[in-house]
Amino acid sequence: MNIAPDILKQIIVRSGLVPEAAFDDAAQTAKDIGKSIEDILVFRGFLNSTIYSKLIADYLHVGWLDMKHVAITDEALSLIPQNLAKTYKMVPLGLDAEKLKLAMSDPTDVEALEFAKRFTGREIVPFYVSPEDFSRALSQYKRNFENEFQKVITENVAKTEKSGDIKKASEDLPVIKILDTFMEYAVAERASDMHIETQEQDVIIRFRIDGDLRDIIRLPQKVQEPLIARVKILSNLKLDERRIPQDGRYKVTVNDEVIALRVSIIPGFYGENIVMRLLRESARPSSLEELGLMGRNLELVNRAIEAPNGMILVTGPTGSGKTTTLYSLLTILNTIDVKICTIEDPVEYGVNRVTQIQVNAKAGLDFAAGLRALLRHDPDIMMVGEIRDKETAEIAVHSALTGHLVLSTLHTNDAVGALPRLLDMGVEGYLAASTLNIVIAQRLVRKICSVCIKEYTPDAAVLAKLVDEVHIDPTRQKFYRGMGCSECHGKGFLGRIGIYEVLSVTEKIRSLVVRKVGSDDLLKAAKEEGMISMMQDGLNKVSSGFTTIEQVLQAVTDN
Repeated sequence: MNIAPDILKQIIVRSGLVPEAAFDDAAQTAKDIGKSIEDILVFRGFLNSTIYSKLIADYLHVGWLDMKHVAITDEALSLIPQNLAKTYKMVPLGLDAEKLKLAMSDPTDVEALEFAKRFTGREIVPFYVSPEDFSRALSQYKRNFENEFQKVITENVAKTEKSGDIKKASEDLPVIKILDTFMEYAVAERASDMHIETQEQDVIIRFRIDGDLRDIIRLPQKVQEPLIARVKILSNLKLDERRIPQDGRYKVTVNDEVIALRVSIIPGFYGENIVMRLLRESARPSSLEELGLMGRNLELVNRAIEAPNGMILVTGPTGSGKTTTLYSLLTILNTIDVKICTIEDPVEYGVNRVTQIQVNAKAGLDFAAGLRALLRHDPDIMMVGEIRDKETAEIAVHSALTGHLVLSTLHTNDAVGALPRLLDMGVEGYLAASTLNIVIAQRLVRKICSVCIKEYTPDAAVLAKLVDEVHIDPTRQKFYRGMGCSECHGKGFLGRIGIYEVLSVTEKIRSLVVRKVGSDDLLKAAKEEGMISMMQDGLNKVSSGFTTIEQVLQAVTDN
């Protein structure tokens, strides 16, 4: 649904949440960088998606729904078939006094409303949902997709025979259908990675979903070569090369969603193995609030990105969401009056109006060389995918010292550990102290399913750990968990959220860094300055029903 900018301005400015000048600036930025006005306002923290959706629903004089808390029954979904629901952009929610309730991203679509009335023979009550929530509602048709997936794969595997001509075999319809079905299922299950692993007797397909790796299906050995050859063809890789690793990329469109696939192929003992990272290019990047930053932590980050120069570091182990946080910060900073350049390994998402360079070690283009080159491109803001060595660290620090805002990542377990790490790399203490603005340490934990969430009391072992190791009184803490439902496939979790520790480099912290004190003294000073520990942020999210205490303990105490 497209609302004219002047009408949208009236709706939002009248709410009193966004000043007129801020809306005009957001509208101009949205036009120049190819984003929606809503996205810019959300990124800049003026409102969130929920508030925006409610304002639109009020303007349209229809009801509003948050689909995160709605589970649609199979009986309701049967009222309108999936193909028609997708065509007319409507999802049936059920009957109320013989009237059909519909979730719609455009309740003003007269043609769709008339179709629903004729098709079902019922009066229609439309509800506005955001585009993201509409996709969530539409995905509920996929609850029974597992059985369809197994059937399609079994039928097509039976048709696929090993051929002497691997290229021809890889282009046979069954192999194409098998791979396409895998992609559709992976997107439906919100997988971040798909693994094709060659074993002695068969091939295992596994998906990583919300950080956990799950076995999906086993295929016979005879489909291994044509299936891998198909991926190589799509990724423009060498078909006859099986002795060395190969990396490639390609894109697919699944249910109107553009998915960029980052492909890595390595030779294994029994044959080649593939890992494909699924990057949803058409999805809107998450705002800082959606990532899980809130309260004092959010204020510190917002203050840091408003600085004209200095350095922002994001730390944490591999897979903790550091790159996602960097891209969200870039999205906020991406305005028409600044030049942004990045050096990454690899470039995961393309960002409009941002100059992005990918590391190429074979050509001698590492982080240090790329960073030096970017300095000659008159940037205001630079992002370095990772600081790995002394040379990169020194260039990044000097860039921050000479008027640039530099964003990067480090592999440290906590926020205060980033400072000694820079010193260990050879950066002078006074330089690190004078350039570093904030350090954001983070972990990812699984989110409780909002449909089946329930308060409970953890078992005695968990409560004892809270007393003995975390030193908190569990009687003053609320605990929640998901009971398991059709929305989360009985897992009790749906999605992930970050827990954070944000260190603001104050004058006191700077003086300690110059003196090169240890991490313990830095941690003590940071807490005196008001830093919220990662454990405390996790406990706050436990009390708010975002995650479970077990998830927080596993993420924080096991690292």
